[in-house]
Amino acid sequence: MFVELSSTVDRHILSEGLFEKGVIDALRHVISSSGTTKLMIDIGANIGNHSVALAPLFQRVAAVEPHPILYRVLEANMLRNRLSHVSCFNFGLGKTGGTVTLEESPEEHSISRVAERSMLPPEMFGLSEEQFGNRYSIQLKPAHDFVAQYADQLSETFIKIDVEGMEQEIIESLEPLLRRYRPLVGFELFTKAQPNLINIARSMPGYELYAIRMHDTGRSKILRSVKLLIKGRENTLEPVDPDKLDDVYPMVLMVPVASKLQR
Repeated sequence: MFVELSSTVDRHILSEGLFEKGVIDALRHVISSSGTTKLMIDIGANIGNHSVALAPLFQRVAAVEPHPILYRVLEANMLRNRLSHVSCFNFGLGKTGGTVTLEESPEEHSISRVAERSMLPPEMFGLSEEQFGNRYSIQLKPAHDFVAQYADQLSETFIKIDVEGMEQEIIESLEPLLRRYRPLVGFELFTKAQPNLINIARSMPGYELYAIRMHDTGRSKILRSVKLLIKGRENTLEPVDPDKLDDVYPMVLMVPVASKLQR
């Protein structure tokens, strides 16, 4: 893949072959077990880490990335990997459409957020408002309208949502489609900044909640680094316990009840 050393995502790809390799492995298992292999909708595709890794499982992939520069890298990575069944779209999705501001750190293009709509404050990324120095005007389109065009495939679809604080409004926009077609859905979750998101997901009929958990967490960077050196990055797939939530989940999965997962 085409990568850039200044980005955390890209450095992981260079060192491990993929970003969040443990998450990808867990997703492969869930996707295969649930049989949702007709279509993947990658909302927040970045440079294509998940799309490249998971595209071979699907008949078709729609990768959505609003960043004007990363979108070009996303396209290049699809071409480089000869993934002709992946279609790329250069806009964002939300509850409503319109023109908004995408802001990022000049030193870290893997961290960007929609200034007007993200529920994640700059401090969540360990940055100040001033450090989000790069700003781009981008277009948002209604998530419901975009996903509804694939209605005939949604019962066998995986929707991945990683949009730095807009996950809740996208899921709320998609709610009628989720209730009707019950696709497999995965979303990133910062629990303290998005306290209602788990409850919204739990209230959706026909789903069970699982989480891909990280085990190299903690406030001490030294201890986390030692854990990584000794054990590597460890991820597990577990049912969500609403009374014992982690601060961060790289992916919470809304799994259709009919699916039989073996952890």
